[in-house]
Amino acid sequence: MDSSYTYIPIVTKDVVSVYSVYAGGGVGISPLKKLNLCVYGTGGYFYSSVSDSSVSGGGNISLKGGLTASYALTSSFSIQGDMSYLYNFYLNQGLGLSLGVSYSFPINRSERTINTMPVKPEPLQETTIKRTGKGLEISSIDLDKIFPVLFKHYDDNPVGKVALYNNESSPVTDITLSFFVERYMDNPKECAVSEEINSKEAVEVNLFALFSDSVLEITEGTKVSAKLTLGYTLKGKPFSEEYTQSLELYDRNATTWDDDRKAAAFVTAKDPAVLEFSKRVAGWTQGEGSRAVNKNLSMAIGLHEALGLYGLSYVVDPKTPFTEFSKDKLSVDFLQFPRQTLTYTAGDCDDLSILFSALLESVGIETAFITIPGHIYMAFSLDIEPDTARNSFLRPDDLIFIDNKTWLPVEITMTKDNFLKAWETGAKEWRENASKNQAKLFPMHDSWNEYKPVGLPGTTSVSMPDRLAVVNAFHSEIVSFIDREIYPKVSSLQAQIRQNNNGSKYINRLGVLYGKYDLIDKATDQFEKILKSDEYVPALINMGNISFLGKDVKGALIYYQRASKKDPDNPKVLLSVARCSHEMENYGLVRESYEKLKLLDPDLAGQFSYLALRGEEASRAAEISEVMEVVVWDED
Repeated sequence: MDSSYTYIPIVTKDVVSVYSVYAGGGVGISPLKKLNLCVYGTGGYFYSSVSDSSVSGGGNISLKGGLTASYALTSSFSIQGDMSYLYNFYLNQGLGLSLGVSYSFPINRSERTINTMPVKPEPLQETTIKRTGKGLEISSIDLDKIFPVLFKHYDDNPVGKVALYNNESSPVTDITLSFFVERYMDNPKECAVSEEINSKEAVEVNLFALFSDSVLEITEGTKVSAKLTLGYTLKGKPFSEEYTQSLELYDRNATTWDDDRKAAAFVTAKDPAVLEFSKRVAGWTQGEGSRAVNKNLSMAIGLHEALGLYGLSYVVDPKTPFTEFSKDKLSVDFLQFPRQTLTYTAGDCDDLSILFSALLESVGIETAFITIPGHIYMAFSLDIEPDTARNSFLRPDDLIFIDNKTWLPVEITMTKDNFLKAWETGAKEWRENASKNQAKLFPMHDSWNEYKPVGLPGTTSVSMPDRLAVVNAFHSEIVSFIDREIYPKVSSLQAQIRQNNNGSKYINRLGVLYGKYDLIDKATDQFEKILKSDEYVPALINMGNISFLGKDVKGALIYYQRASKKDPDNPKVLLSVARCSHEMENYGLVRESYEKLKLLDPDLAGQFSYLALRGEEASRAAEISEVMEVVVWDED
């Protein structure tokens, strides 16, 4: 609603005075950054009178429409132009033009952001600073509560923000701002500020902090003083101001679940207690498993069985159950470091997942967290491509294939059950929730890029479980896995043997199946059954393989030579003779057999190219190609 008064001279000496009351609206656009256009229209009522009192006044309807354009020369000054058409019924009408300059007084401060604050786990607590009204000053400070476990994270991610305001009529330059917390920081952290702040302008600046690992000594939440130092130049003269603000720090075990990757900061694979446990178990189980079982799987089985014998228990924390806290992303949860879980011999799902991940990572096996509604557990990489895994495992549906990687899920809370049961349960949980798009997998190494692991101060000695008990449990679980994998194949081959009157071909295939899974006694029984009545070449080669794997090179060569008499041009025979001769340093026979092999089967020869070398050079080449413990079984 608005009103106006218009003074209109007419041809006579009289003057018409017009009083108007009107209201309207318009639509504005900004085709350019500093240009604003507005189309408007108004309607109202006018009353007119003539200076000659003998003529009475009158009123009627008034309409007006037009276009206004303004261009901002600075933040305060702008030029404006207006073109309009006015129609006062029965009085006058016409086109109007106007041009002018406007100045806006800075009643409200403008805002400019230097960088964007990420989503915070808790609302910032704003503190208004008592202002002096002079120079450049901090008008408000917003500091977040600090999680010690993320102390490395704050070097690149804000701990809070401040508002700077220039009270002066001149711009300020050379602006610096640093943040420092005594005892928990070695040096002040410089924070990025714009090079210049204009008069009466406000700027928001993010604060960063490079904390030292001393924050990990905080076992109870505490408050400390944070010092901010502001420096700037005004009219060529330097100024400096200091501000002190309270900063709240949580305890070292605190975190929130607004980002599930945060738990990765607790996965301390280099912790001495973690290394002691994992390395001992690795040493105890080495050579006790099967060459046919994936090495990462073997290691995981050993560690899982060792944790069960160690007495590790799954216990839900009644104060901070993951089921409830995972729903409230801002609730502060209590997570244990791996060493603490080993010390307490108990933890909930997140604690046990953190521990098992740390143990596997400490021996070079990549891990990941899995989250489903109300629960977190883990998986580890088999370090083989999905196609290889699908062809190698009886139940590929129990594996997870993401980004050309093969993951094996483990429900680690099942510490009292065997590994295969924990695997089966973890796979089932993944399938059921993945089908509803409710399962997520977070690779540990990707999570570490954002939330680096931190070392818990101090050391703790681990009381290991009985070595023999661990080895026996490990061996039993390996056998159970192998039985599960080969049982359908064994049943099928046994049926074929019966149907083919104990044919050597099918008995040999059963022996190869046992041999591939390191069931040497069972494999030997099958091959010897054949050789009692038949110099079957595949059985001779395979018996030689068993002797070769058992480091009986001379015994292996005898079997290979028997096979050579029956089939001298058999590539597998040539390879086997060359390998035995190489071990016995009979390089003449090696060269003779290997050269012939290259002609008959160049691909097979290429897999064992170390045979063309001698001494340490050959040993290094064989080690690199990982063929020393490999034999070529003959299933035909």
